[in-house]
Amino acid sequence: MKSWQSLLLVYGGLLLLSMVATRLQVIVPTAISGSVAPVTRIGVVAADNLRRAYVTVVNERNLAGEVGSLRKQNDVLRQRNELLTREVSRLRQVMQITATQAPNALGIAQVVAVDPSPLLARITLNRGTDDGVRVRMPVTVPGGLVGQVTGVSSNRATVVALVDPESSVGVTLQGNRGGRGLAVGVSPDRLRAQFSRSVPVKVGDVLVTSSLGGVYPVGIRVGTIESVVPLGPNDVNRTVIVKPAIDVGVVEDVTILEGL
Repeated sequence: MKSWQSLLLVYGGLLLLSMVATRLQVIVPTAISGSVAPVTRIGVVAADNLRRAYVTVVNERNLAGEVGSLRKQNDVLRQRNELLTREVSRLRQVMQITATQAPNALGIAQVVAVDPSPLLARITLNRGTDDGVRVRMPVTVPGGLVGQVTGVSSNRATVVALVDPESSVGVTLQGNRGGRGLAVGVSPDRLRAQFSRSVPVKVGDVLVTSSLGGVYPVGIRVGTIESVVPLGPNDVNRTVIVKPAIDVGVVEDVTILEGL
């Protein structure tokens, strides 16, 4: 058989095989295809929703982490702001005291303890000899005199307030009205001052420090006369009860002054 005849037979065989395969091809009925399509769409939609839900969970988790980190940063910044605000307040306090009470301020100290005894009025400060604090140094705030240092260690100082029974301070009437007296502490929260009978004291008068005693600078507010004790026939001095200008139970920061 010639070669061209062989090629013709092969071509014919392949053509016949192609026709048979085409006739036997499985065609999915339209009804079946239509019924399967909704199920397919549901599967696609479900898969897409699942993917979106996963992405949402991941994003929310990342967002929660970022929010937590920002809250921590915000807390740190708030604490720093509070510290700076308090430091500014302390500096203003020193400036006010040096301008109105005494120019020789040693610095600010924080009250770290208050004596719980109702018979005593003493506070502990977080400054000591390491900071230059010494016994008999006056302690004050812008509103008035607090007391004086009576004990000191390397990093702590004990202050006896004006209303303590062991405290005494020389006083005079504010406004250069004259009269020198001595005020001593009376438990739990008052002072008793005595003046000469000739001093015209009255309720509401403000008492400030005098040079008597040589401990405190002159002119620092001590308190206000709350009542005047009636004179007895044998009284040499006039006695008054004084409400202190400062409640040591609520003081947080004080200024320590250099001694005279």
